[in-house]
Amino acid sequence: MTVKTQDETLKITQNLEARNKEVDKAYVKIIESTKSLLTPFESRKYRTIITVNHSKSGKETNLIKECLCFFFNLTLATNKAGYRMIYFSYDEDAFAKFGARLYNRVLRQIFRHTMFDATKVSIEDCVRISLTASEVQKFFINRLANGENDFVSFEVEETQA
Repeated sequence: MTVKTQDETLKITQNLEARNKEVDKAYVKIIESTKSLLTPFESRKYRTIITVNHSKSGKETNLIKECLCFFFNLTLATNKAGYRMIYFSYDEDAFAKFGARLYNRVLRQIFRHTMFDATKVSIEDCVRISLTASEVQKFFINRLANGENDFVSFEVEETQA
């Protein structure tokens, strides 16, 4: 029989907090590094990034932050157990039109910033990659049409010089 003491609960909570802080840091690094992958595109729509800060939306949700563009969606959320997770999905039309190059580069950035050697606490299990392409563009266009507000902002990356 396993008996949990208050000390063990405190340790689990501290480990969870440390892990979640590392996931938050990794998410920010992933967003910054993936933004630069959009700079070669001439079209403004391919360089536009929508950032959603769900914690400011006033709605009760497990979603914390979201970054989406024409090609992909990266979401920071908390699962039922309280662990921060990073979810990645890629648009099927973008994949068909532009191929796997950008998709592979984004995956490299995700794993680069979440691998064991890159963090103080192991967060390798925080990443969830959608195994099937999705319809990110529809969501992206809908968010653009709804405009900016207190928790949604738009940004256009500069073209590569």
